[in-house]
Amino acid sequence: MKKSILFAVIMMCILVATGGDLFAQRTAIRIEALTPHSLETMGFESANGAGNTTSGLPVVGKGTWVYLSGWDVSSDEFLPGADYLWELTARPANSAAILDSTTMQWTSLHTDSAGTYTVKLTIGGKDTSINIIAANYIGADRNNVGGGAFNCLTCHNGATPEIVSKWSGSGHAMMWENGLNNVWGDHWGPSCWGCHTVGYNEFANNGGFDDVAQALGFVDTEWTPWRAGLYDSLLTTPQAKLSMVAGIGCENCHGPKNPAHAGAGTQPKSMDFLLCAQCHDEPWRHNKVSEFENSVHAEAVWSGSFDSDGANPVTEYGLSTCIRCHDGAGFVAFTKGEPFDNRISSGYGELTHTKINCQTCHDPHDASLRVAPAASDTLGNGYDYSAFNFGKGKICVNCHKYRRDAETYVLGRLSSHFGPHHRGAADVILGQNGYTFGQTLTNSIGHRLVDDLCVGCHMSATADTGTVARDKIGGHSWTQKYVEGGVEYDNITKCVECHTGITKFSDIVAGFDYDMDGTTEPFQMEVEGLLEMVELGLPPFGSTDIDFALIEADPDSARMKAVYYNYAYVKEDNSKGAHNPKYIIGLLQVTLSNLTGVDFSGHEPVPSEYILTQNYPNPFNPTTTMKVGMAKGGEVTVEVFNVLGARVATLMEGTYPPGVYQVTWDGKDVSGKDAAGGIYIYRMKTAEFSSVKKMILLK
Repeated sequence: MKKSILFAVIMMCILVATGGDLFAQRTAIRIEALTPHSLETMGFESANGAGNTTSGLPVVGKGTWVYLSGWDVSSDEFLPGADYLWELTARPANSAAILDSTTMQWTSLHTDSAGTYTVKLTIGGKDTSINIIAANYIGADRNNVGGGAFNCLTCHNGATPEIVSKWSGSGHAMMWENGLNNVWGDHWGPSCWGCHTVGYNEFANNGGFDDVAQALGFVDTEWTPWRAGLYDSLLTTPQAKLSMVAGIGCENCHGPKNPAHAGAGTQPKSMDFLLCAQCHDEPWRHNKVSEFENSVHAEAVWSGSFDSDGANPVTEYGLSTCIRCHDGAGFVAFTKGEPFDNRISSGYGELTHTKINCQTCHDPHDASLRVAPAASDTLGNGYDYSAFNFGKGKICVNCHKYRRDAETYVLGRLSSHFGPHHRGAADVILGQNGYTFGQTLTNSIGHRLVDDLCVGCHMSATADTGTVARDKIGGHSWTQKYVEGGVEYDNITKCVECHTGITKFSDIVAGFDYDMDGTTEPFQMEVEGLLEMVELGLPPFGSTDIDFALIEADPDSARMKAVYYNYAYVKEDNSKGAHNPKYIIGLLQVTLSNLTGVDFSGHEPVPSEYILTQNYPNPFNPTTTMKVGMAKGGEVTVEVFNVLGARVATLMEGTYPPGVYQVTWDGKDVSGKDAAGGIYIYRMKTAEFSSVKKMILLK
């Protein structure tokens, strides 16, 4: 506890230094979920070995250590208090439990007996109490070997059969079974069982896996080597009842059966990702939690617009309903079509707000991705994308889409919040909802072909497990770029499938100098250059500090707002055009043309297919021009032949990035002499494409 005590002392000093009205305090107690890694990091001793992880639930296995923290919540924020007084005001009759600390921000309690423990905390004269229930595990008989013994499925087979069905065949339920059947390999064994079974705690007798194994006489060495079919063999022996607590069951996530549990709401649930982290937080091998903690999702975003002083809970989940995407539990309610109570009068606020985490995206019963109602498959402009195949990325676009309709929104008043909203990747990928000034823009097709789209790129596994970027890009970090010590690490796992030879995003060079600064740069830098041109063209003009008031006051405010909307559309997407290169280049160019009158003809976006155009003029003398479109980067040659098949000239040869190139023939042959008049053949050839056309040279 030494490090936790030091942490509490430091935090209390911070509060004292900042001042505050102690008598206005309200007090809150948090039951902390702690993982093996977090316990080690915080310096807690492993008081009871494999059983020291804690779920953060108010119902725990008998013999579990429970860690508590106290907070001043008078300002609707979690802040350390100026003084603490912890008291254990009630405990089971045969318990000798005491609180580890009575005056620090954190304390702990060993639930040495079954029953209810009441903990009281006073901060600044304001107190609160919570009950912690210690109980025994009963298991879940998914293999029907219990002989009528009461277990979770005794009721839930009838009460929630769809949940039981999901769980029974899930990886969680079959975790220990798969180990016995050698799915996990020979390295699997008792050291894994703390996470692969129910209630495993060698220092407590609470009906957990280790207790049942001992009572049944199960000895792991008598069942080795692990092999296929071994679990089914176990089910035919007197030790079959071990299966009721083998695997990850109901009580791993909901705690052991509360003696008072007899209906909905009487067994705890949690939206804290640390509940999952009890097992998924061992960074050297189970690193999903480490990845998640490096994600933006892990940063809980709170706004006063999330709660409501209205009379009713949320039942309609339109794009303007904040908690649909900004509250983890709110998103779950949205997918289920259930009401979500965000009323201040019901106690909803920053303290009860949940971040976007494991349980938000995954149904814990089978780890499947949640599915939103089909009626929500629309963008802010009403575009229905239900027929578009996002794959696993479909769950991402439920929130990662802009909530405005560009055509009507730009007619409204401007404010500091003006814009399409945030992170509208779905709109960009689909080439929708930018303000196009009546123009039809072209879309890139290649990036749409990535399997599972958002998931395929952002969650692709990275090979840099030995570098400082491990857990910081790819996977459940969803991050594509990480910089440390001036070194940039990019998640290019998917990119290299088409952009061969690159080692970082900046190796993907644009096909043209789109921002017309005289240099053809990496594609994303070209997009940044165009964005800066828009900034400089908006009031106060010539500065990148855009002034909203000046835009509103401008005589041509309607056009200025449309321009700023497109600027925010590209900026807030945060992919610098990568989600739909051609559409973003086209949108910025048409925006700048309407803002400044700049002519972008000749600055064409990357084509969706290979192109060889007919030369112009044709017939010609002495020069003619044709365009070559490269849908992908790679080697290309463009050559001229006479009617006998002899090569006359080579117009283009080498490796080129994607883009459209203008090629000119000056009517001279390979020796530099004027070619004779007549019919000539010109051919474009790549590894995937070949095209031949005729032209006539006049003399």
